[in-house]
Amino acid sequence: MKMDIIYVSYNSEKWIERCFGSVLKSEYDLKKVNIYVVDNHSSDHTLEKLKKIKPEMEEQVGSFQVIESQENLGFGRGNNLGFSKGNSELVCFFNIDTELLPDTLKELEQAVKAYDEKTAMWELRQFPYEHPKNYDPLTGETTWSSGAAFAMKREIYEKLGGFDEKIFMYAEDVDLSWRLRSFGYKIRYVPKSVIMHYSYEEAGEVKPNQHVYGVINNMMLRYRFGGLKDILKGHLKFWFLMVTPEAFPGSKKMLRREYWRHFGKIPHFYSRKSRGKDASFHAEFLNWDYSVNREGGFYVNEFPKETPKVSVIVRTCGRPSVLRETLVSLRSQTYPNIEIVVVEDGENVSETMLREEFGDLNIVYMATGEKAGRSKAGNLAMSAATGKYLNFLDDDDLFYADHVEVLVTNLLKTENRAAYSFAFETPVEVRSKEPYVYEVKGWNATHTQEFDKVKLCHHNYIPIQAIMFEKSLFEESGGLDETLDALEDWDLWVRYSLHTDFTCVKKTTSLYRVPHDRKINSERQKALDEALAVVRNKHKTYIQTVSVYDIAMMYEKRSILPPR
Repeated sequence: MKMDIIYVSYNSEKWIERCFGSVLKSEYDLKKVNIYVVDNHSSDHTLEKLKKIKPEMEEQVGSFQVIESQENLGFGRGNNLGFSKGNSELVCFFNIDTELLPDTLKELEQAVKAYDEKTAMWELRQFPYEHPKNYDPLTGETTWSSGAAFAMKREIYEKLGGFDEKIFMYAEDVDLSWRLRSFGYKIRYVPKSVIMHYSYEEAGEVKPNQHVYGVINNMMLRYRFGGLKDILKGHLKFWFLMVTPEAFPGSKKMLRREYWRHFGKIPHFYSRKSRGKDASFHAEFLNWDYSVNREGGFYVNEFPKETPKVSVIVRTCGRPSVLRETLVSLRSQTYPNIEIVVVEDGENVSETMLREEFGDLNIVYMATGEKAGRSKAGNLAMSAATGKYLNFLDDDDLFYADHVEVLVTNLLKTENRAAYSFAFETPVEVRSKEPYVYEVKGWNATHTQEFDKVKLCHHNYIPIQAIMFEKSLFEESGGLDETLDALEDWDLWVRYSLHTDFTCVKKTTSLYRVPHDRKINSERQKALDEALAVVRNKHKTYIQTVSVYDIAMMYEKRSILPPR
């Protein structure tokens, strides 16, 4: 597949060698790649370095052009200019401070070929930092793409008119994404196509231009895509910033200046001529952001130094339609060494589906024949598992693509024998069980508790799919209590915490579903309350070791009260 790659540079001399050196190391057929670099009138040695590497680049790639602008065009105009020089069907837009991995373009090409004609934009996964916006773990569909690393069909980019040149920097990627979606097209996140992006010097860094233009351009997008309520909220939020502490020295002055300037741009953005009329598209303004976010925006991504086998335990019970989605999320995992142990509690219902649809996965399947219960089914699977690490994933739960990778990476760096990450609780309304049709009613980030062995004794804050642990814990301390059919996972975590601390990874990497229906939830809660009494009575025999420090922290957090 031929592709154009557009880079916009401005005083980027320190990135030139690393950026284009990574291109030359690509495993992709580079003669199919045309590169266009638009320099926004750099005042350093950027142009000199570009001209120095040009002969080698021209020899290795299809073509390499440097377009010298006599002014700073900004991000959008610069990319539009670069786009106009090419003709490939697929166009990639990469920041100049990025580096390709050897398989980045190959994985991107595979993703582009895999999706339907309604998919028009593909977002690459950024290392070491990534934007924590949510995406569908099953389809990869996302609400907008970061402008730092994405690919797009040329014909759709032309149809949309490219980036809006009235946006100098920041939020131009959201605007382009939303205009695309307003015409009925989709955006897909491609987690296996990774690009290194050195966007921050340190986690949580506040960039002045990003803060100021991010706020102002958020308001501009409210005129284009929002209603009157969204517009008024934008102004209220702006003035709220004026009475709160500054993000950095001088930020209020810069904000006020750009705020008064933005009034002249309102007619351009208020006109709806540039957006489509797809009824399914709805703009989402969440404060100064544009979608539901997962925890972990400034989590430092790393690749694991080793890839020991991980056995994912999938408990199911005669519902292949539900199980199918769980396995799709496992197929998307970025970690390469996974064994999937599927245990069906009851008759063999799902084996045919597994064989016909998931032959590409390493699946071990077993069925209990008669109903054995959740705990016994889980123990059978753990006994059969051959991985160094185990991780439950019940058939109605999902992993984000990096779940296994993230937890293995952290387990390899610590002496702790268990690690867990954060999770979404997603209420769903089931419309049909066969086929499985449902609507997600919310994204509740309710499980973001750092490890505290005392709190774990009081209540379970680790959903079953969120934790990965060494199989040796199962071999030494046993598995799930087969007399329990609820809270069996909590009992297991408490027992394992007697032997090891758990590493908490501050990134959302999984989700689990709960009923949206209040009546069903009420019945579910009643069963959990009944199980709670049983499990707590059992816990009377467990001896947990806590330090004086633990007790002091309990006091400070009001977990215990001082004597009266």
